Amino acid sequence: MIRGLYTAASGMTSLQNRQEALSNNLANVNTPGYKQTEGVLRTFPEELILRMNDQDESIVKGYPIPGVTPAPVGRLAHGVYMQEAIPVFSQGDIAQTYSPFDVAFTDNLEIPQDAEEYNNKPIQPKMFISVARMGDPTQAAEDDTIRLTRNSSWNVSEQGYLVTNDGYYLLDRANRPIQINNGTDTLNGTFQVGANGRVTLSNNTNADLNLVSVTNPYQLLREGNNLYRADDPDNVVALGAADEGRYALRQGWQERSNVDPTRTTTDMMMVLRAYEANQRVISTLDGTLEKAANEIGRV
Repeated sequence: MIRGLYTAASGMTSLQNRQEALSNNLANVNTPGYKQTEGVLRTFPEELILRMNDQDESIVKGYPIPGVTPAPVGRLAHGVYMQEAIPVFSQGDIAQTYSPFDVAFTDNLEIPQDAEEYNNKPIQPKMFISVARMGDPTQAAEDDTIRLTRNSSWNVSEQGYLVTNDGYYLLDRANRPIQINNGTDTLNGTFQVGANGRVTLSNNTNADLNLVSVTNPYQLLREGNNLYRADDPDNVVALGAADEGRYALRQGWQERSNVDPTRTTTDMMMVLRAYEANQRVISTLDGTLEKAANEIGRV
């Protein structure tokens, strides 16, 4: 019975962690470019239980016979735990907003022949844009400050640089922030973004957004809700001529999150029912232990 308490408690803990992941997905249903996470539940290693003072014989099972293998009782599971929260990098729906600061990402990059597998399927590379939080936007960003995002809703800083809603500067191929407005008539804040990521400014100069392909996006480390950090430089490569036609940027459109609110709400209700079932198991075991201590103990 004591083991049952620990098994039910581990189930409640793992379900609570999964509920938190689902709640975070639902809270970011309107966050542009957000990728939902799925909680992966695993079981603890099972143990084989044997009756050490009892023997197993073909005629009468459990009858003590010296020198014969102990009788197996069965396998004992020790509950479950949430091993990790894995992001789902499927394409989100795109919606037209007519705002020049909304730029949706669409991609269908080629899968390498030696691609790693996840759930018995080859992993498809995904496109991201490089951003950085900087103190001096006139300098190039350091490698350790660069992050990746799919956030398709941009803004302009006080100094006239393109930034995300979280204040991260959008970088060009040289890892420098892109300035679209310097307070002059030649650079007045109007810009156009081409399908290949080329930004055309009002003074007829161009800047190429630092678009990259992540070979295995599951190796990225999530920071916050919409940022990722790549610890392996070999996992991130710049998009080149070979990738043309397999990705596109659409100005005036916005990539929505890939969260399905209906499914997420249903999953939250299922998790709640499972949590309540574990609560009843603990209540039942607690009542049994109380009888064993108070009533049987008196006898």
